[in-house]
Amino acid sequence: MLPVALVFAVLIALVVFPPLGALVGILSPFPLAFIFLQRGKQPALVLMALIFGVIWFLVGQNQALLFMAEYAVMAIILGEMIRAGFPGDRCIGASALISGGVSLFLLVALVGDQDSTVKEFFEKQIRAHFAQSIETFESVGENKAEVENMKAFVEKMVGGFASSYPAFVLVGSLISAVANYSLLRLVWGRIYGPGLFPESSFAEWVCPENWVWGFIAASMALFLGQGVVAEAGLNLFVVMMVVYFAQGMSIVVHFLKARKVPVFFWFVLFILIFAQPLLIGLVAGMGVFDIWVDFRKIRNPVSSEES
Repeated sequence: MLPVALVFAVLIALVVFPPLGALVGILSPFPLAFIFLQRGKQPALVLMALIFGVIWFLVGQNQALLFMAEYAVMAIILGEMIRAGFPGDRCIGASALISGGVSLFLLVALVGDQDSTVKEFFEKQIRAHFAQSIETFESVGENKAEVENMKAFVEKMVGGFASSYPAFVLVGSLISAVANYSLLRLVWGRIYGPGLFPESSFAEWVCPENWVWGFIAASMALFLGQGVVAEAGLNLFVVMMVVYFAQGMSIVVHFLKARKVPVFFWFVLFILIFAQPLLIGLVAGMGVFDIWVDFRKIRNPVSSEES
């Protein structure tokens, strides 16, 4: 059994020491959700309330509220849905959507108290981040022409990055939900057995077929729309690309397992995929076209009567 005091100390350390939090903060919902599953709803809620109070005391109200939105809400949703026996993809999707939605609402509310709009606020944050990177390149003696090209690229792309901040918040919540659900399943299975979690394999995961209409609508709005329509299309397009990239990765894992490829080559292939934007696009394209091609041949065949 995980000691509550130890879990509490670790979570507070993530807030007090930012470098440590940057490394493992994505897994902060895990201990909260584990206690939720192990000891029930009331002990988990009491622990969350204590953590909220301590964070408020240490770093302020805004950070405490964001912690609850990003981590505590996700832990509650994961715990409730896992105990109810929902499939893994629904647990991940619901916890990511609700946690990301609450986080966006809080960000808008907190930034709304300032003089700038939400988009202007994120533009300032992005410009400041890139400015630090450019200063680093200049300090190490990079070619001035390359630095100027980088500055021009930043000026050209900063607006698009700022407009797509809702998508990046949702994608971050999705990644966190995947990591925490996977860790919960692994640790719980090692301690108590796999009974609480449904038997399923990522290599056989299939995105709902009707989601392709969301991808088509996002593409049309992004490339044909203007203003708010184009920005909404950009955000939906980013989210759908991540979803179909995940389906493409499940296809890759399926064939690696089927061909019994050594684990070492798995890591090599994954590094190549994540390091090459063209390969990322290729994998996402596989996820989209899997709706029609069915690369793994795992969908139920349509009966002669239905066809």
